[in-house]
Amino acid sequence: MRSLRPFLILTLFLSAVVLPGGFLLAESKHATKEEAQAMATKAADFLQKEGPDKAFAAFNAGGDWRDGDLYVFVIDKTGTWRASGARPELIGTKVDLDKPKIKEMLAIDKSTWVDYKFKSPSDNQEHDKSSYIVRVGDFLVGAGAYKY
Repeated sequence: MRSLRPFLILTLFLSAVVLPGGFLLAESKHATKEEAQAMATKAADFLQKEGPDKAFAAFNAGGDWRDGDLYVFVIDKTGTWRASGARPELIGTKVDLDKPKIKEMLAIDKSTWVDYKFKSPSDNQEHDKSSYIVRVGDFLVGAGAYKY
């Protein structure tokens, strides 16, 4: 029976990490506003330095640009999603230009916070969200913190 102990410990650990709802899943991390602002600012700098093609590919891949429910998104001046680290199905689609918050975002000149409701990648439910948005030429680069 003693030889089964390491196997049982490993099984319990992997269950916690791999199974839905496991306590070590990255999705369980909820971002702060400070983390969102830091990521949006870093992403805006990356976009300026590397250009749209390389930046959008990196943002869409996640990696350094995704941490739990914190991710980078980019919308261009026409209201088209150019990047979304959490919802790739949005890329290439248009935002709802009739919504006042979208108009507010598209009018951003430099950088600011915008509050709105959006689906969280953690539970696929709509929550209040505060996003820090930075204008980089024709693009709005953002990252936000959900309020659960």
